Parts: sequence; C-alpha cells; structure tokens
Amino acid sequence: MWYSIGMRALVPPFAAAVFAAVVAVLLSSSLPAAPQAPSAPPPFDLATGLQRLRDPRWLYRPAPAGERCVQWSSFDPRSRSGPNDSDAWYANDDRGHYVRTVDGPGGKEYVLADATGPGCVARLWSANPQGTLHVDIDGARVWSVDFAALLAGKVDGVPEPLAGMRSKGGNCHLPIPFGKSLVLSCTAGDLYYHVDVVQFAPGTSVVSFAPAQLSTQAAAVAAAAKSLVSSDWSPSWGSSWTLPAKIPAGTVVEWFDVQVAPGKTREQALDLLRRSRLRVRAGEEVTVDVPLVDFFAAGPEWRAWRGFGLEVRGDHEARCALPMPFPQGGEIDIVTEGGRQRDDLKFLPGMTGKQELPADTLLFRASYHQQYGMPTLPRRDHRVLDATGKGRFVGCTLRLRNSSRIWWGEGDEKFTVDGEAFPSWFGTGTEDYFGYAWCEPTPFQSPLHAQIECQGPMNFGFTQLHRLHSLDSVPFERSFRFDLEVWHWVEQAKVDYATVAYWYGAPGASSGLPKVPNAAERALPRLAQPPVFVADGALEGEALRVLACPSGVHEVQDLGVFDQTFSSDKHRWWRDGKPGDALVLALPVAKAGRYRLRAAFVVADDFAIVQVQVGGKDVGAPFDGYAAKVGSSGLRTLGDVELAAGEHELRLVIVGKNAAAKPSHMVGLDYVVLEELP
Repeated sequence: MWYSIGMRALVPPFAAAVFAAVVAVLLSSSLPAAPQAPSAPPPFDLATGLQRLRDPRWLYRPAPAGERCVQWSSFDPRSRSGPNDSDAWYANDDRGHYVRTVDGPGGKEYVLADATGPGCVARLWSANPQGTLHVDIDGARVWSVDFAALLAGKVDGVPEPLAGMRSKGGNCHLPIPFGKSLVLSCTAGDLYYHVDVVQFAPGTSVVSFAPAQLSTQAAAVAAAAKSLVSSDWSPSWGSSWTLPAKIPAGTVVEWFDVQVAPGKTREQALDLLRRSRLRVRAGEEVTVDVPLVDFFAAGPEWRAWRGFGLEVRGDHEARCALPMPFPQGGEIDIVTEGGRQRDDLKFLPGMTGKQELPADTLLFRASYHQQYGMPTLPRRDHRVLDATGKGRFVGCTLRLRNSSRIWWGEGDEKFTVDGEAFPSWFGTGTEDYFGYAWCEPTPFQSPLHAQIECQGPMNFGFTQLHRLHSLDSVPFERSFRFDLEVWHWVEQAKVDYATVAYWYGAPGASSGLPKVPNAAERALPRLAQPPVFVADGALEGEALRVLACPSGVHEVQDLGVFDQTFSSDKHRWWRDGKPGDALVLALPVAKAGRYRLRAAFVVADDFAIVQVQVGGKDVGAPFDGYAAKVGSSGLRTLGDVELAAGEHELRLVIVGKNAAAKPSHMVGLDYVVLEELP
C-alpha cells in the first residue's frame, strides 16, 4: 500500500519489487528454487552520488563498517596542541595552511587534501578561491579547473545549485569519486578552504571521476540540479490529520506539512508558533522535542525560505522533507504551551505503506540546545550535539542574537567521531561552515545551506543559519560530538545561541543535551537598533575633498566593525604612501577667525608618523600612528591657527614610522574639529 496524502505524489521505491515478487510466486512451480549468490552492489560513481543528493532516503540506513566522512581545511595548525592550551585551541589564523607544498609542472602547488580510497569528494568551499585547482585521482592528474569559476557555478557541466557563490563564499557539491587515492592541489596559496571527503568501507567498488563524465552523465547532473530546487508543495488541507498523529509500524513519513489555521493575524500566528514544540515518538523513544520555529530554521519571526529538506511559506505554513522511518510505529505531535484549540494547528503527512523495515534502520532525531547570555571571554564552545550510539549526523541550524554590529562568528566547527584523539573536522569560522564568507550580512537561500536572516546593521541582532549535510553526512559507530566555537571580536560582549542538530540514530541513541526550556525561557526579544557614534562638530575625514595624493591610494574605509569607536563608522584611509609625500585635503572654514585645530586619527601596527600642516605650515608636533591593535587616537589638540573664510589645504605629511611599525606607512584620518577661539 501507499499513502499519498496531499497533492505530492510519491513513488514507493519498493513497489516494483513487491509486484515482481508476487508474480514470481504465482508463476513458480512446486520445485524449490536453486540457491543464488547475493548480487554485488553496483559501483559508486558520479550518477550514484548525484542520486544520493536528490533522494535523502539513504540517510536512515547505517553506514557500512569502516565508512567515514572527514574534512581537510586551512585551520590554524596551532590548534593541534589541543584544548588544554586555550590560546592554541581557539587560534584564529585559519588561512594559507596546507597539507604540504610541492613543485608541479607549472610551479608551486599547495596540497589541500590527500586521501586514500575508495572515496568521494562531497563538498568544496573557499572564501577566496583563485588559481587552478588540480584533481589527481589514482595517481594521475585527471582535471585542472579554474577554482573560482568552479565554486561560482561557472564551469560547464557543474551548474547551480551544485555550485555557486553565496554571500561571498564559493561552494561546490559535485560528487568526485575516486578509487585508490585523491590529491587536491591549487596553484594559489593563502587560501581559506574546506574539502569534505567520504571515505568508503574498504573493498567498495568505485568508478573514479573523469571530466568526460560531466558530458556522458549530463542528464543525471541536470536531474540532480533540478530536484534540489524544484518544489511541488500544494497541500490540500481538507484532509489534515488530528494531532497527535498515529504513525503505523513499518512506515516512513517522507514529508509532513504544518499550518496555522486560517483566520489568525500574523501576531496571533507568531505567538502560537513560538509556544509550540514538535514532538516525535518512534516506538517508545521520544526522538524529536524541538521548538517549532527552530526546527524549521524560521528565525524568531517565522521568515519564509526554502531548502532541500525544509521550507517555510508565508506566515503560517512549513514543510519538512527529511524522511522519518517508524519501524515500530509511533506518533507525531505539536505540543503548545499555554493551551490551544484543537484546530489551531493543522498537520498533514505523506508516508509509505506498511513495509518490513530492516532491523538496523536508524531513527530520525532532532536535538535542541540553547545557551543565552554567553560571555565572549574566556573563549568557549557551544555544544550542538553529544550523541552516543550508532548514527549519522545530517545537519544543523543556528539562531543567534548579537548585541554588537561587530562580527561574532570566528568560531570553528569541530566534529569528534567515535572518541578520536583530535577532531576529524576542524573548520575555519562559523560562516564558513554555513557556506558563506567574510561575515557577509546579505541573506541567501540555497538547497543545502542558507543565511535566512541577518537583522543588521552589519551583524547586529538576529542571524538565522541552516546547513544540510547530504553526501557529506557524518556516520559514527559509537559517538559524535559537535562543538561550535564562540569567538567574537568584542571581548566583553554576551551572545545568545540556539541550535538544532538533525541526525539519525539507532534505537537507544541519545543526544547528550539538556531538556528543552519552556517557552518563556526560550523567548528573545529583538534588540533596539545600536547607536552610531558621531563626534560633535566633526568634519569627517572621509567627507573632506581630496586635492592631491602623489603616491599610494586613498579610499573611504568602513570601520563599523569597531562598534562606536570611529565617528560615522568611517575614515579617510591612505595606503602605501611614500615618506615625504602628503595627502592634501580641502578644509572648509565658514568664517574668518582664530581656531584651535583638533583631529582624531586611526592607529594600528602599520600606520605612519605624520605631520599636520595647514597652509603649508606645521600645526603641532608630528603624530605617531603606531599601536599594537587597531583603535582610535581620540581627539587630539594640534594647535591654534588663523584662518580666512573659504577652503584651506590640510596636508598630512608622512615623516617616518615608529621602529615597531610595519613598513606600510598608512594614514587614517577619522575627523577634524575647528574650535573657534574668542
């Protein structure tokens, strides 16, 4: 049998096999059939990997013994010292570190990954892809491709959404199988990168990748790309089920829809959704107990978005397409704190008919963990999952509230599988894990990852993120721990994290996370918009007209990341000027008189010593722009000047550098104040 509830028609994968078996029984003679050896599974090839991307039902099958998924990345190697050395464990120089450097036919090559087979590359990511990516499989160079073009979805045969640039992060999910060995190298150094690799059980048959397969398997590539972005969601709510929904034994809930009953205002719907939790029982185990808005990664205000496994529409509807097997039956319920009417929430599942699910079928699980008011120092980890038992990790959402505009997410993801001594996944930053880069606040949606909301300005307020691990899901035999570093640039800030881990686990597996808090403890109001510091009477450096710049380059640089430190969050930045040269700015004077000239500068470890001049005459002593860390000099008094009405030349002359300063001779003018004297 097959239940097709709603408008989505599902084709049972076992229907043809059942029909064939029935026919065979009817046509067979009374003589016993000759025993046959079990057929070997077909080899894993590009088409197999693409099929796994488009059909998630394989995720609830346990991985063969010996299969694992590991990551190569450019993480700071100091972290190998381990968690007992806190400074090293949270080290943040995550750029330009490689397995090794080799001499290639065209010059230096930087090895990103070196894996033994059989296996498959499942994901590539970089914040600054450049140069040529070389793919060596089974000892031979099979593909050399423009790295930036590949990760931007601009290489023939690797279309969106299998690859694409999302909020400045380059991504590629093209399966690249290999039989015996894989070496990925790039001609460009100084990269941020991730390489996720599935290493199959020994003896797995694999057809190694070759670029020609992008043509011979073009139909499979196109089908996978289409499946990842297509949506046939048109639920018919006339047939919704009463909650709690009883799920028969031996069925798989392929998808389910949730809807707030029509007739409610957005505020009423939000209140209901925020007070509700999705609760799933498989057999006698509660496998899901997660706040509804977090389960669907909808953010605190239920924002519409679409991924491959989750989708939110409008103010009231959502769909989950992550399959949930129920070998022993169970139920799905939505529990609302504070009471609700029977028909306030509607539920509609689409599921298979009864079948004999294998005894080792993994159960779908989702686990919630919130930590509010976490200080940013000392550095710490947020525990996303601490699973015990056999299983497979398949994804994560993060809802975060940040009280500063400054970037909060330098923290790396760390996956520790089966008690290994050092994490087999060690990332380079939180946005990198979610597939974007450079703390870019622009929201994006893609089938396998999304930044659903970034409140702003910059990285202030709420951020909602999601990532689905499909081909790069992580199997484990005994345990899986996911720690996400809390690493903020503001050392005295506090942040609020709430995560959901999606995973499949054998009966009896546990998440290791605390009980879900009640709705009142989960509530987080939006923060008032942060103020922007504007100095009294400021003539902003970035607004002063540039009259001359004989060397180097000048530009307006946004310094909003240094929250309320620089006036209007910007400065006039002069880079690579030569000693003796001057950046000349137009200084406006409204009326003639005697003025006290004051100025605020940017200081850092590569800034020069400058002499300020007005009308060709020195005003005050030279100013030394050196400091160990980026900051403001504060408003400094330079001297008194007699000025006529109109424009005057304000000259910033490079006269040298501090002995401790780097030789860049930078100059940064935040603002100038002309204080009229009696």
